Amino acid sequence: MQGNPRDPARTPAEDAALLAYLRSLYTGVFPEDSIKAHIDDYVGLTFADQVLPTVAGAVPAGGRVLDIGCGFGGFVLAARVLGLDAYGIEIAPFEVEFARQRLSRAQPQDDAKVVYRQGDALALVAEEGTFDAITLWNVLEHIGDGDALLTLAARLLKPGGVIFIICPNYAAFRDEAHYQVPWYPLFPRYLASGYLRRQGRDPSYFETSIFYRTNWGVMRALRRAGFELYDFSATTSMAVTPRHALTMLRHPKIYFRYYNPMKESVVLAARKKVRS
Repeated sequence: MQGNPRDPARTPAEDAALLAYLRSLYTGVFPEDSIKAHIDDYVGLTFADQVLPTVAGAVPAGGRVLDIGCGFGGFVLAARVLGLDAYGIEIAPFEVEFARQRLSRAQPQDDAKVVYRQGDALALVAEEGTFDAITLWNVLEHIGDGDALLTLAARLLKPGGVIFIICPNYAAFRDEAHYQVPWYPLFPRYLASGYLRRQGRDPSYFETSIFYRTNWGVMRALRRAGFELYDFSATTSMAVTPRHALTMLRHPKIYFRYYNPMKESVVLAARKKVRS
């Protein structure tokens, strides 16, 4: 149960409903201890507190931020408490209702139904150039048409606006981020389902809700959508161009870490190009 000035305590009934929801969603995927860790990190404000200073530092004071796939609303809540004009969109009705209830307790002056919208982000209708920043926290690997989502983000951002992305890199040697079993780089999907069954896991979630993303693949998609790559603080361009050759020569390790195709996670920022 949470309990702090930014996120007042949930009732025992709400906690029980939350746990039942996550168990129904992730049975055969997450082990029980991982479900509880998910509540601490992503329902609570642990993850939000890690990334919020970076986002806040990249936008104007009171900047308008859209969190796509906002889940239980923790990042949007923390951002609004900090003074950002933050909104979220989420496809899962239970999670949207949960987010609205917690915002109503923490920020009763805010209209929770306006702040949190339920629906498919790809169907979002909003004016071009609406937002200073868009965030995709462990969302891109769950979207079948990732290119379409990044194109939408480019349309919704103001010129110079920034997108922040974190997601698993499926070109890496790492544990699968959801099932938490050893995973091979770009494991052929027809083999991966059988492998999960042999591990005693239900492959249905993998087959319907996980789409491989890679560090280089996301970078290419961002460039196609009209973005320039930046470091995660969104302060330093990481573009590989003659204009940046001197910086690349001075800081080769930084560029290697950034472009490493087998890094464990995709952790990127990019700015919408400003037309001259």
